[in-house]
Amino acid sequence: MHISILGMGLFSLLKRIGLGNAGAGLVSLCVMLQYGMLTGGSVSAMRAVCMFVLNVGARVLGRTYDLMTALALSAIFLLLDSPAYLYSSSFLLSFGAVVGLGAVSPHLIRITGAKGKAGKALISSLSVQAATLPVMLVFFGEVSVIGILLNLFVLPTVGGVLISGLCCSVLGLFSVNAGRAAAVPGRMLLWLYEKVCMFAGKLPFCTWIGGLPEIWQSISYYLLLASGIILAYVMASGIQKKEENQLAVGKKVSENSDKIRGVFRKTAKRAYPAGIFLLAAAAGIFVLSRKPGKELRITCLDIGQGDGIVLEIPDGGVFLMDCGSSNKKNTAQYQLLPYLKSRGISHINGIMISHTDKDHISGIMELLEFMEQGLTSVRSDALILPDWEEPPEVYNTLIHLAQSAGMKVLQVESGNSFRMGEAGFHILAPAKDALGEDVNEEGMVVELEYRDFRGLFTGDAGEPAEKAILNRLRDVDFLKVGHHGSRYSSCREFLDQVKAEVAVISCSDSNTYGHPSPETTLRLKKSGAKTEFTMKSGAVSVCTDGKRMWVQRFLEE
Repeated sequence: MHISILGMGLFSLLKRIGLGNAGAGLVSLCVMLQYGMLTGGSVSAMRAVCMFVLNVGARVLGRTYDLMTALALSAIFLLLDSPAYLYSSSFLLSFGAVVGLGAVSPHLIRITGAKGKAGKALISSLSVQAATLPVMLVFFGEVSVIGILLNLFVLPTVGGVLISGLCCSVLGLFSVNAGRAAAVPGRMLLWLYEKVCMFAGKLPFCTWIGGLPEIWQSISYYLLLASGIILAYVMASGIQKKEENQLAVGKKVSENSDKIRGVFRKTAKRAYPAGIFLLAAAAGIFVLSRKPGKELRITCLDIGQGDGIVLEIPDGGVFLMDCGSSNKKNTAQYQLLPYLKSRGISHINGIMISHTDKDHISGIMELLEFMEQGLTSVRSDALILPDWEEPPEVYNTLIHLAQSAGMKVLQVESGNSFRMGEAGFHILAPAKDALGEDVNEEGMVVELEYRDFRGLFTGDAGEPAEKAILNRLRDVDFLKVGHHGSRYSSCREFLDQVKAEVAVISCSDSNTYGHPSPETTLRLKKSGAKTEFTMKSGAVSVCTDGKRMWVQRFLEE
């Protein structure tokens, strides 16, 4: 938008001073090409520059400028320069937004009969969202619903930010104080944008987390959207043509009552095409939001030197078991939340923390802070902690954060259990009256039961903790290996008792602890377990329908 304003403003100014179409076009083209490179040559900026070049070129040659033709040519030029742009979010979103404005918006305006600037602006904003919806879900897993309305506030005022910035740049060359004064309106508008967006982000249902759609879902959505627009447009054109024919033969409304009935009749007729479009769009969104599969899924995220496990239960329940890393920062922002959004998860039933070491809670604390500040649409019902009598200080910090985020805090010990649909969670540790002095050995150990499937999550439990619960262990299908494969965990007696078929070790390939220990991996192999490593395969998902079990790796070997 700002490139168009600057470019066309410069072109018009040069024409006014007498350069003519050719001279003004040549100078403005050279300036804007350099400006595009000055801004960093981003895909969206170069797309705007290309379209501006074609617009001015059409004026210079006396040709008619067509938006969609210019868009197509710009795409060809950029892809010839770098074909990989086809997989870039910037390319797809920038071009998708213009498609929404150029191909979808005009038809929707005619279908709905929108009048006035406000109505047309709302339709335009809706058109951009409709055109880019699958792309937004593919790259971000979520879409701002309230953004459709926020655009109505931002777009008419963003020109003020641009003018303020330009005046600041020019006046600042001569006087720093004058430049600062010129920047005040722009700074005020930017501050206002930030506050409005922060307020909107805290509203319920402001964001829809739809998850990562499959290719067939995206194609189906666009087919349904295009079909709805075509059918509604044909119907709206037919209605309009019929009305014009009635006027042509002199059929006019004379009485006030007839006028009122005529208005209602015309509005009702307009509602039919709009209803067809809305029905097609709703069907497309339904297809996009469908998440096939009724299996239980245990995903061990590639979170570096730490643990981060997401449990998805077929009836819609979601639990998080630990999330943290000792060698990665912002694990909630860059690992946990992107995964949850890609799976369409906006609600977590419970967050279970095995113990309070940094490599198990740093991401949890970050997530709780996001929830408290309203910086994420993901919400959770409860924080589940091991019941310790003398916990470390960070334990109380977790409780405070959870309560500030509106969550319940539950403390569990050996013997406790709870269910979610067909899935049962049995707490095997810590023992009653555990102090919490040795957080590893007194951490939470959980057995997951789903039909014929059994899974075991041991946190950082070492050999003493493993032997303490031997008499309560059963054969399991899945084992989250304790303490990242340390040689002090997964002792022979423990492995012989659980007889795991699949074991997952979560650790970093650059850790300084020597994890996983060769002795531990050898013991796992001798016990008959197929061992998976997040450092080799990325995120590892163990899926089951309660009878069969299969493994999915983010990086297939």
